[in-house]
Amino acid sequence: MNKMFLFLLGFLYCTGLFAQNDNEVLFTYGANATPVTVKEFLTVYKKNNMGKEVDFKEASLRDYLNLYENFKIKVAEGKAQKIDTLPQLKSELANYRKQLAKNYLVDKELLEKMYKEVYDRSNTDVHVAHIVLKCAPDASPKDTLAVYQKMQKIRERLVTGKEDFATVAKEVSEDPSVKTNGGDLGYITALQSFYAFENAAYSTPAGAVSGIFRTKVGYHIVKVISTRPSRGQVLCEHILVATARSSTKDMLDAAQNKINRFASYLKSGRYTFEDLARDSSDDHTSAQNDGKLPWFGAGKMVPEFEEAAFALNNINDVSAPIKSDYGYHIIRLLGKKQQDEYAKSKDDIKRIVDRDVRFDEAKKAYLLRVRKENKFTENKVNYAEFVKGLDSALLKQNFRAATLKAAKPLMTIGNKSYTTNDFAVFMEGGQHNVNRKNVNNSADIADRLYATYVDKVVLDYAENNLENKYPDFKNLITEYGEGIVLFEITDRNVWTKAVSDTTGLKAYYQNHAAAYKWGPRLQLTSYKCGDPQTSNLVSKLLSGKTPASTDSIRKAVNMMDKPGSLYVESGKFEKSQQTYLESAKWEKGVQTIFKDGMIYVLNITDILDPSNKTLEEARGYVIADYQETLEKDWLAALKSKYPIKENTEVFKKLVKP
Repeated sequence: MNKMFLFLLGFLYCTGLFAQNDNEVLFTYGANATPVTVKEFLTVYKKNNMGKEVDFKEASLRDYLNLYENFKIKVAEGKAQKIDTLPQLKSELANYRKQLAKNYLVDKELLEKMYKEVYDRSNTDVHVAHIVLKCAPDASPKDTLAVYQKMQKIRERLVTGKEDFATVAKEVSEDPSVKTNGGDLGYITALQSFYAFENAAYSTPAGAVSGIFRTKVGYHIVKVISTRPSRGQVLCEHILVATARSSTKDMLDAAQNKINRFASYLKSGRYTFEDLARDSSDDHTSAQNDGKLPWFGAGKMVPEFEEAAFALNNINDVSAPIKSDYGYHIIRLLGKKQQDEYAKSKDDIKRIVDRDVRFDEAKKAYLLRVRKENKFTENKVNYAEFVKGLDSALLKQNFRAATLKAAKPLMTIGNKSYTTNDFAVFMEGGQHNVNRKNVNNSADIADRLYATYVDKVVLDYAENNLENKYPDFKNLITEYGEGIVLFEITDRNVWTKAVSDTTGLKAYYQNHAAAYKWGPRLQLTSYKCGDPQTSNLVSKLLSGKTPASTDSIRKAVNMMDKPGSLYVESGKFEKSQQTYLESAKWEKGVQTIFKDGMIYVLNITDILDPSNKTLEEARGYVIADYQETLEKDWLAALKSKYPIKENTEVFKKLVKP
């Protein structure tokens, strides 16, 4: 029977019946016995141990618990003094919240997919050609449709007929470079083009023509010519002899002769690559860095340059002169690398994607989800009636919301409702910022503002409810808010007080003067010399019957034409204050010491016995000690005002051997 009981006890313990309850109260503080739970304490304790194994030994837990108890009562006192209501602290917290919120007001799951998508695409280069027909983002529906229909006919010619892509591209594409490249852009990889363009390139099979897609430039179609595994990235430096597209044959011949001459200089060793690039390259930006270019992969450079750079196999290999649209180049290979594994690449990818249109896509997806989750509804009948009743004031940019009649329901989200008057106030503030191209009346302007207003309503609702939806967001805001309160009240009671309370500081020094003492010191002048000739001259000038003055020693050294070879320092020094004194003889007179590759000539004029430091001499130490005393006294008073009561049994459960 006893064995069975012990077995069941062990089983229940292992299955968690006696496990720690996160909601148990670890301690209370203050007259109202404000509780702090195990969960709250462990959250901050584990965060404090981030990056290392969490130590659950009693000593570590006890040390941190004491600190956390002190923290809580200091913050409580700060709030009692309404420090958290100070305008500057409220503004600081609001700014922090605004910045932190950006990380939550986006579809994180979609963003994660986008990070991985960039990484996966970066492992493949896609050779593409394209045709573009320009169409401004604010083009009228009629003009937009006309451009789209024109692109439809072009695509049909390529898909159903036997016409050559380059020939058609030269005929119809509005890309200025099409005349020379027939629409062929060479190889591209991720993050080098519009996101819609990249999507088309990576989703279209080799040899096929993509569907029609739109960017801010206009409508495009892409033909994928081929794909290949990524060649990684190269680090190069180059020398450029620039040519213009309008260059005559004589100009081109002169440029070619010049680059050939540079190549012969490099081959003979007459000049280093860096010297020649710095002094003679027409790429003035890279010339400032000895011709060095940033790391680059597919699609970053013109095709001729890219192919020549990747054709170099060994570090320090130098290419023969090559020709591009910019002129003649000589390239030297400095490094090659393949893409790191995803875990190592993710941070760099994230920095780029978070500034890219992809981030906007994730934000749009988030807003759509917020609408759905919070039952966003619109009263389109009331909106139509509202817009119909607008006069020409909005078109003339002198609209006033106060002139409108009674408000009618317009939209709801969650427990929040908005009326036509709410939208009218938004219109009044935004009427001067509307793109008025292809606008004919006030209704057109209202429609453009309405789309922005809906997004704002949804975003504001989401942002205002972040604490309710995300506990970690709430915790971070609470921690930051308590942190700035703690800083302010500690500054008032300890840090600044110790500096500004001159009477208290002086009294503290007088009561503890014996604690601030100089050890044995040397009164000396030290001559730090950069070479033996200088040290010999200094030693000779100091060792005469009448030792030379510091000024005359400096003049004598300067006459040796050795600028910067002498550094002079005078004062009273303990052995620990100067490393060269570790080897010094504690006696008056001139002596020479060698330390860390330097030569020191010391002229010791006095040996001083231990003595008390003045307040000014010990100020830094006195302030630090006074701050510690103020902190102890303040904490003692706070513990009396905010009594702390620990739950010993709960604390014991936290301890692990």
